[in-house]
Amino acid sequence: MPQPLRSAVVLDAGCGSGAQCEWLADEGATVIGIDLSPEMIEQARTRCGDRVRLMVADLGEPLGLEPNSLDGVTCSLALHYLEDWSVPLGSFAHALRPCGWAVISLEHPFASPLPTQRGSYFDQELVSETWTKADITVTQHFWRRPLGPTIQAFAAAGFSVEGIVEARPAPGAIAQFPELETVADTPSFIVYRLRREP
Repeated sequence: MPQPLRSAVVLDAGCGSGAQCEWLADEGATVIGIDLSPEMIEQARTRCGDRVRLMVADLGEPLGLEPNSLDGVTCSLALHYLEDWSVPLGSFAHALRPCGWAVISLEHPFASPLPTQRGSYFDQELVSETWTKADITVTQHFWRRPLGPTIQAFAAAGFSVEGIVEARPAPGAIAQFPELETVADTPSFIVYRLRREP
């Protein structure tokens, strides 16, 4: 994340229950959080109070934000729910000031194939993953796409890639959740820092 964040105007796109909104606000940013789920927005409102401007919005539709009104955008594990990225990335670029930044995390394109995956690495494909936590079973559907089309989508929206982090579980997380040891050496998530071209 670019620093410092104090006085930066940051959009958290796909903010969920507001954990990242809260952190950004704690760092001194002016934060706008959006999510498709009214229930998630209510949880974010409970967490953040009036420190964050929160709205229900669909990333698949133009966001209608003022041009050149943002210093940064965060979008954590949300874009891969959409097949077409042209609208959300276009909305981000439209609202960012020249040379503004975006930090976007996604499923790693080199992650192990899922049981539902039928195509090869080079196919853009809707896949699903099911897991159980606290007696609740959840099936998540998202789009897998190779690295090349990912970078091309960023470039088409007017972004250049400034940095990449391939996230791994921290030792403290593995100590708390030993099952993470099985994925510690396998690509799972990737974080891109993008810069809007001037």
